[in-house]
Order: sequence, then C-alpha cells, then structure tokens
Amino acid sequence: MPKIRLFINGFGRIGRAAFKIAFEDSDIEIVGINDIYEFSQMAYLLKYDSVYGVYEKDVKLLDDRLIVEDKSIKLHSQTDPKLLNLEGVDLFLDCSGIFLDRLSNEIRLKMGAKKVLISTPVGEDIPTYVMDINHHEYRGEKIISNSSCSANAILPIMNIIDKKLKITSGAFTMYHSYTAYQKLLDVKHYSKDIRRARSATQNIQPLQSSAATECAKFFPNLKSSLSAVSVRVPVSAVTLYELHFKIQKSYQKEDLVKLIKSNKNDYPYLDLTLEPLVSRDFIKNDNMAVVDLNLIDIIGKNLIKISAWQDNEWGYAKQLIRMAKEIG
Repeated sequence: MPKIRLFINGFGRIGRAAFKIAFEDSDIEIVGINDIYEFSQMAYLLKYDSVYGVYEKDVKLLDDRLIVEDKSIKLHSQTDPKLLNLEGVDLFLDCSGIFLDRLSNEIRLKMGAKKVLISTPVGEDIPTYVMDINHHEYRGEKIISNSSCSANAILPIMNIIDKKLKITSGAFTMYHSYTAYQKLLDVKHYSKDIRRARSATQNIQPLQSSAATECAKFFPNLKSSLSAVSVRVPVSAVTLYELHFKIQKSYQKEDLVKLIKSNKNDYPYLDLTLEPLVSRDFIKNDNMAVVDLNLIDIIGKNLIKISAWQDNEWGYAKQLIRMAKEIG
C-alpha cells in the first residue's frame, strides 16, 4: 500500500507532537509543513522541547527544507490558503486552531488535498469523529474534526459507564496544564474569558471549556445535563480529569472498578493504574486517558467520581495520527 502523504498546517505544540509520532509511522510520509514563523525556529523547536526533551533525530535546515534524518520536508510560510499548493496531499492535518468552518477548509480541497482532519472542535457543519468511539461510522467525508483533547479522554470512560449504568447527568473538572494561548504575566488578552489575561505561571485559572458540548455530540440525550470547566494550573503538560456522573440506579464502588477493568479492552488506548502517580509521570503517555483506580469513588450510591490522567498534547496527537491513518 502507498504511504499516506500528510501535510501539517500549524507547527505549534500539537503540530510538532503529531510530526514526531507520524514520522515514526511507516505508513505515513510527511510531505509539507506550513506555519507563519521563521523556518529556523521550526527546526529549533522540533529539536529542543522543554517538556519532551531533545528530539533524538538529526534535524537540519537547508533553505526551505527541513531535513530529519534522511527525509526532506518542504516548509511553507503562507497565510493565504488559496496560495498553498496541496497537489498530491492525501491528508491535510490542520493544527492551527484557526480554520474551524467548512468554507475555509473546502479551500484545502480545491488546492489539491484529498481530505482534511482538524485538530480542534468545530461547528455543526463539520462531522466529528473520535477513534474507538465512532470512527467505525466514518462515511468518507472529506472534512472532519477529531474533537478536543478533553473529549478524547472523557468519551471512552463515559461509554463504559453509560452502557451499563445509564448516565443522567455529568460534571467535568479538568485540572489542565497551561497552554500557549495564556500569558506568562498579566497583560491584555483577546479572549472573551478575561481570566486568560492573568499570569499562567502564578495562578489557578478556571476557564471556559468545550468539553461538555463536545461530549454531548456523542450523547445528545445529555445535551442539557453536562457541564465542564477547565482549571488551568501552573504545570507545562498533563491534565487530571475529575469526572462526576449521576446514574439511574445504586451501584457499589468495587463493582464500578470491576466494570471499568472488564471493559478496558474495548478501548486500546484507555489504560488503568493503581500506582500513586502524579502529573509528571504521564508526560509523553500516548493513551486517550489513564484511569486512576485509587481515586474512584461513589457518593450516595448513584454519584460516580472517576479520575483520569492524559498528556493533553502527546496523547491527543497520538489519536490524531491514528485517525489520520483511519481516514487517509
């Protein structure tokens, strides 16, 4: 089988993680990268990463070519989608977080890409698929979203609980590492959420989250019964999810642990741990989520509490590349 010819648009935290994962995959050939910063910085930030360490591959820059080991990849710095030639591209992976509607992504198809995969939540006019959740329902659409990192973590757990116990409502709190969209020091910010203007390194910041809306796409009966908040904390990677589900009937804690253990194999990238671990232990973990069995509880017999860990960059990027292979 020919390799999937992958083009990455947006070479930030997710784009670079996706690059490293895809580069190791013999079924994928990375044929281009586009972002609007200096090519020398693209090479530098690929090689040196404060979270993931020094990239073990040899990285060089030759004019507009990124040379990784013996592979040469064309670099672009194009702001106008109409000027980005994508002839021969099987899959355009958009990690920019900017192009979220159908019209802006259809331009990628007109410029030559066969399909587009978006690494963020989008509007209702673009279908959303998540690996091991509904990827088997994929119908060949040319433009799809891979949803959010949070939805990728929460949905396999929700599926297990709902299938057996029927969820009636849910509340999610994500203790989420800070992101590049926040600020190092208090300064103006263009988000509607004014707390983003405060220092990410000095504060715990409760921010708006799309997790409830994204999960409701898969559980439409719970559309008005889910809520979520992303509590940004001063660490550079990994999220701890505190998930509360109200269920229809009474249940016991030991039975809940058994339920999760017995259904884990349905989700190859859902893992479990009994170790007393902390966030740093999950850096570069490629699972959708790792359920912390020691932190499972049931309050009042029908209010479930489940804690799970996720490297919200690396783990999510892994699911992106899995989806890329699925549809590419």
